[in-house]
Amino acid sequence: MVLGPHARAQTPARLLPVDQAASVPDFFSFRARLQAAVAQHDTAAVLDALSKDVELSFGGDHGLDDFKTMWKPEAADSLLWETLATTLALGGSFDKNGRFIAPYTFSRWPQGLDGFSHVVAVGTGVRVRSAANDAAAVVASLDFSIVETADPSGEPDGWVAVKLPSGQIGHVRDRLMRSPLEYRVGFSKQAGRWQIDFFIAGD
Repeated sequence: MVLGPHARAQTPARLLPVDQAASVPDFFSFRARLQAAVAQHDTAAVLDALSKDVELSFGGDHGLDDFKTMWKPEAADSLLWETLATTLALGGSFDKNGRFIAPYTFSRWPQGLDGFSHVVAVGTGVRVRSAANDAAAVVASLDFSIVETADPSGEPDGWVAVKLPSGQIGHVRDRLMRSPLEYRVGFSKQAGRWQIDFFIAGD
């Protein structure tokens, strides 16, 4: 692949994937069962994994009833399954209190770096294009790189505009980039049982 003239001019900061789940075997097994339930759209299993006071927003939404109202898991067009599957697939880490927080793009986000104005590539060889279409020229390649977001006005659905360290503006498929302010999920162990404490987005 031939990259544009600015592709390697400066190297962006990187956030490499982290997944500490396997360091606590009972949590690793719990998460695997939850991921299987999500893949099968098993509403009962997901509800059973929630804390009765699970936090769902910064506006006071919490608990099982609010969860069902917000996510409508039984609906054919519910976004729960895709959102939770993606969040769980991106690893995570344990905090000092033993809580597991996913994804790593939130739990390991660099302290002091503005999450409103930056996103991170969740893979290697992520193509940055000169325009928001798959036929446009590739101007850079990102490897778990953190970059600034650019003015999103006019950006088509499915794309995010980014500002490279060189100052060049490029366009990336949004499924390949993630903001630390997107959905994240926290787990804690209560009375010998792992549960979801929060499933929340924003700040």
